[in-house]
Amino acid sequence: MEKGHQQDVCHLLHISLEGLSGGTASRGELSRIWSLELQWFTPEDADRIVSVLCERGWLTESEDGLGPAIGLELTRPQLGWRPVPRRLLSIPEYEIPQEPPVPMPEVTRAPTEPKPMPRISDPTPSNVPPDRAEGSIPQLLGIIADKSALENKEVMRRAQRKRRALGPVTLWMALALVAREQGLDMHEVTTAIEA
Repeated sequence: MEKGHQQDVCHLLHISLEGLSGGTASRGELSRIWSLELQWFTPEDADRIVSVLCERGWLTESEDGLGPAIGLELTRPQLGWRPVPRRLLSIPEYEIPQEPPVPMPEVTRAPTEPKPMPRISDPTPSNVPPDRAEGSIPQLLGIIADKSALENKEVMRRAQRKRRALGPVTLWMALALVAREQGLDMHEVTTAIEA
């Protein structure tokens, strides 16, 4: 199997399923995400791609919905990555990776002491100031919901999806991107962030 095909599917499913309950989605949800939210494919192409990925073993169906095949490791794509419909429609059958043979332990090896775990956080206070734009999140959420006629919950869901797709992005930046997507006056949005 061509490595590029597998990488395309791993990127596509990472963006689509990350953060969803159980890491699964229905056929309709995947088609909607790909065609309406991310605007990668037409609704017809999105439906065909879901069907092809299911038929060829890349997506497996359970009572919770569609999820990645066993052994398929989803990977975050680079910023700006976009799937190519014709590559996904011509994808070969998924081959479950074979487990490598388990090496026999060496008898002559001396026991080693476990290494100490690295510290994850430093309990001492940091001199780095907190992101002052964080305080504007409730106001920003309200502005976007009022001006776009979306519910707060839907605005937050879209912002979280942007964060998953883009990687390390602050919540206020993701909200600003949602505002931009909704065609709102960005001067009002930036004023709320800077306040």
